[in-house]
Amino acid sequence: MSPIERITLKAFQAPDEPELCAEFLMEHRRVLEEFGISHVSTNNEVWMHDPYSYVIVALHETMGMIGGIRLQIDHPGTSLPMSEAIRKLDPKVDQVLQELEPVGNGEVCGLWNAHRANGLGIPVLLSQAVTAMAVAAGARKMVCFVAHYTQKHPARNGFVVLDSVGDHGYFPGYPIERIIAIAMVNPDTMLLEHASTEQRQLIYSLRLRPEQVREETPGKAPLEVTYRMRLSANVHDLYAYQQIEQARLMAVGM
Repeated sequence: MSPIERITLKAFQAPDEPELCAEFLMEHRRVLEEFGISHVSTNNEVWMHDPYSYVIVALHETMGMIGGIRLQIDHPGTSLPMSEAIRKLDPKVDQVLQELEPVGNGEVCGLWNAHRANGLGIPVLLSQAVTAMAVAAGARKMVCFVAHYTQKHPARNGFVVLDSVGDHGYFPGYPIERIIAIAMVNPDTMLLEHASTEQRQLIYSLRLRPEQVREETPGKAPLEVTYRMRLSANVHDLYAYQQIEQARLMAVGM
């Protein structure tokens, strides 16, 4: 029997880890280029210096950084990557996102998985981890703009199609002809009403214990996953944890 592979998922505010951010950007661009995508307006360095930008990276014991994802919190004076990406395709996107901003909205973006790690299921782990991080980072709602072949990852964590933009949420031929981009929203990241019961409990576990080690099988073989998901003390406060626990008890009918 082959030894189990080990990875670490590490979460942080972007300005706190400039070297990891630079590696994230380089690896993400490499993956996009391998897909034939070389000009994505939102694939820039601005987020690296933004304290409202939260990052999760997947670190393998021998292959190094093999995946990543970001959560960009909306705040006055800025535009989310989704707005920048599709404003010319559908100007309504600005108004739709502005209506979500006062209640606490964030965009999940920049999901990538290195080809050398294909089959491990890294996008599955990153997608559930960023959903777990949402409440502590201040995102009571979340949106994302994904390719059709990755839609399954946000969907299993409570995202539904945002049908008020595009062609009922769909953008055929973006950013290249063979891809259909889809706008999605998680309408309540606390209750996760559109996630399965099993997935909801898994996410609550990560919220209540952001530092833990467990065995998971998101891909072809088991992985030992070390979660280092605790953000700075001013983000993970007692109130957030009380909300998480209250939502968990409601979900299980207690």
